[in-house]
Amino acid sequence: MKKKNLLPMNLQYFAEGGDGGQEPPKNTEPQDPPKDPKDGKDPEPKDPPQDPEKRYSDKDVDDIINKKFKKWQEESEEKLRQSQLTAEEKEKERIAKLEKLEHDVATRDAKDSARKALSEEKLPTEFADFVFDTQEDVAKEKMDNFKKLLASYRESVVNEVMRDKTPPKPNTSDKKTYDITKMSTQELRKLREEDPKKFKEITQQN
Repeated sequence: MKKKNLLPMNLQYFAEGGDGGQEPPKNTEPQDPPKDPKDGKDPEPKDPPQDPEKRYSDKDVDDIINKKFKKWQEESEEKLRQSQLTAEEKEKERIAKLEKLEHDVATRDAKDSARKALSEEKLPTEFADFVFDTQEDVAKEKMDNFKKLLASYRESVVNEVMRDKTPPKPNTSDKKTYDITKMSTQELRKLREEDPKKFKEITQQN
């Protein structure tokens, strides 16, 4: 009886875990030694991140919820109202919204024009609310009236100030006699300024 040739067996394969005797590759790269937390090179530990939920108080959360609920309620009521309108009513509302939008735009442009006109006249632009108008001819009339009233007011203020600063006129009916020999230099100078005619008379008499 002939013996069959058996394949040679590598017993080392079974002895070392079946990896065929090959050792696992070794990591030849040098590894950094663990850092000592006391060496002072590591950054200081940061404060742990705060929980974002803790940034809001109970009142803040309630306010946010109430605002969102109010907005949702208003939108729901508006949708319900719109669903109950007829086609004619919806068209009227659409036209009213367009008219309001046109009026708002025209008002804004009119105020801008009034501010520009006031600035060109060296007047305070804060008066634009009083002189603007969406109709150009009416706006021009308001502007002209405003300038006239302002000029009149300025003139009255100037006259009032000048009147307070103007010295009173001397009383020409005063029959007081003057003795130039007994008057001081200051009195003579005052008399000459207030009543040049009287000053001339007494100087000629004496």
